[in-house]
Amino acid sequence: MRSVLLSAGAVMAAAVMYYLYQRQLGAISFFILSIIFFFLAYTQLKKRKNAGNRKERNESEKRREKDR
Repeated sequence: MRSVLLSAGAVMAAAVMYYLYQRQLGAISFFILSIIFFFLAYTQLKKRKNAGNRKERNESEKRREKDR
């Protein structure tokens, strides 16, 4: 279901970008795309950071169990 929504969103975005380019407003579409890509990169970075923190917590818990 998610891939269908992403595909539909991509088609709609392409149509909007085409319309803006025809009106010579292509910079607006690049600005919107830069905002979208920024938030996508931020969420990926946040996921990696959370995964790294979980890994460190698991390792520290294992060390504590060995010390007991």
